[in-house]
Amino acid sequence: MSDLLRRASSALFEHTPDGVLVLDSQHRILEANGAAQRLLGESRDALLGRLIAELLPEWTPPGPLAPEDTPREGELVWYGSAGSPRQARVLRVRCVSLPEGLMLLLRDLTAHAEIEASLRQQKEYYESLVLNSPVAIITINLRFTVVSWNPAAERLFGYARQEAVGRNLLRLVAGEGPIREEAETTAREAIQQGKVHTFTRRLRRDGTLLDVELLALPVTVEGEHVGFVAIYHDITELRRLHEQEVAHLRTIQRERERVDQLLLNILPKPVADRLKQGQRIIVENFPDVTVLFADLVDFTHFSTQHTPPDVLQVLNMVFSVFDQLTDELGVEKVKTIGDAYMAVGGLSLPRSDHAEAMASLALAMRAELLKLGAQLQIPLHLRIGIHSGPVIAGVIGDKKFAYDLWGDTVNTASRMESHGVVDGIHVTEAVHERLRGRYRFQDQGVTHVKGKGPMRTWLLLGAE
Repeated sequence: MSDLLRRASSALFEHTPDGVLVLDSQHRILEANGAAQRLLGESRDALLGRLIAELLPEWTPPGPLAPEDTPREGELVWYGSAGSPRQARVLRVRCVSLPEGLMLLLRDLTAHAEIEASLRQQKEYYESLVLNSPVAIITINLRFTVVSWNPAAERLFGYARQEAVGRNLLRLVAGEGPIREEAETTAREAIQQGKVHTFTRRLRRDGTLLDVELLALPVTVEGEHVGFVAIYHDITELRRLHEQEVAHLRTIQRERERVDQLLLNILPKPVADRLKQGQRIIVENFPDVTVLFADLVDFTHFSTQHTPPDVLQVLNMVFSVFDQLTDELGVEKVKTIGDAYMAVGGLSLPRSDHAEAMASLALAMRAELLKLGAQLQIPLHLRIGIHSGPVIAGVIGDKKFAYDLWGDTVNTASRMESHGVVDGIHVTEAVHERLRGRYRFQDQGVTHVKGKGPMRTWLLLGAE
């Protein structure tokens, strides 16, 4: 052998990543390279002359080998020598025949074995997950041909695995028509974007419509996109429950609005808002408002001559007209008492011209009532009384509560109505003083008013 080849063989022996041991015919170590020393954890001097059985007790020497025989190869789990125990390692041992001994090539496969074991474990875990998953997991290629079809997909769509594999997924679960068109659009999006997450509809084998959540994830092999994993979650029942909940919430909202409207029919809005917020005692002083009482003249006689439904229908028509007028003029209805109507200006809707607003209301009420009476061919007439001053306002009762006004101003307005004349608007001096110059009046002189004594009053005739 030339000197160059000798040096090359020496360099290869020393620098190869595999451990190399040269054994004599009794299997004693004659030489060990650096890789073998590192692998076995022994120095060269400590290795030379030792039997291989001391270091690799798990290795069984092969029978006699001729130089031309194929090298023998095997794997073993090595736990270290008796004198130097180590963590278990997987070794591949290759035995090559020499003229007067053997050469062993040792390769540490521990990392490779661990990777293979991990991959096997992950594969088994994935397969178990797919098989036992409660959601349909389907693998498809880029042509949307089914490659795998788990048991949940069988239950969801009604096709056995052998019926589904090899067929086009869209034809299986999208049918024809709008669902198919949407599925094809989703498929194009998956190709363009790499993945898709959407809520859509698909079809079972028997034509039953399903609401599903679809998640399509890309599958790559060595960096190349080869298909998708399509995961279908059946949300049909969830959507049905959601739609029921939405319908229920809409019903609750409609009922709440209806209750709110009923509340506003009997209470001013600020008071209704305070009641809804939980406040139960509502009493307030208002230093300056104008109160109006209107009473249908001789309506009791009308009631005795007609059926209750007819009476209620006429009252409803009259009071509906009055309610519309209060809304238009920015004043408030307080309540009705039989065939009497009570309203106030400047209370929860503060305004400095409340006396003028109530005068406009009184004139409009009288005009509209006469017009309604002519239409119905019924003699409908009013007596109206108005007074301005302070009042106390509040809510009465805990259950069948009502909003009401108290005080001398209320009593005086009521007396003006009861001491008035048919189709007349009877007002006090306080109202006359506020409206003088803008409205026409007829002086009634001094009138003896029950509970009040002598009072100078006027009849409101109209605007100037």
